[in-house]
Amino acid sequence: MAHREAESLIAKLRQMSEEGAASFFSELMGNDRLRRGLGKAGERLLGNKQVFDRNVETILDFVNIPSKRDVRELKTRLDHLNGQLVNLSMKIDRMLAAAGGAEPVAAPRRRAKKSGGA
Repeated sequence: MAHREAESLIAKLRQMSEEGAASFFSELMGNDRLRRGLGKAGERLLGNKQVFDRNVETILDFVNIPSKRDVRELKTRLDHLNGQLVNLSMKIDRMLAAAGGAEPVAAPRRRAKKSGGA
C-alpha cells in the first residue's frame, strides 16, 4: 500500500464514528491484497521473534547465564530427584521399622512452591 493511500485511510478513520470504524475494518479485511500482506507480515514477525529468541539464548549461554528454558529444565530435574529422595526415605523407614522398631527417619521437607513461572 502506498504512503499516500495509508495517509488517506488514516484521515478517513479519524473522521468516522465507532460504527464507521467497524465498517472500515471489515472493508479493510475484505481486501485480499491487504489481508495477504498482513498475513505475510505476521509470518515474518514470528520468524524474526524465533531468530531473536535463539540469538538471546546463544548470548546468555556464551556469558554463562541460564535461560528460562534452562531454569525450567533444572526445576523439572530437581522435582524428579526430590520425589526419588522421598521414596527412598520411605523405603528406609519401612526397612528400619521391620528390622526392630527403630525410630523412622524424618522425610525431607518439601519447599513451598512459589507462584509465577521462571
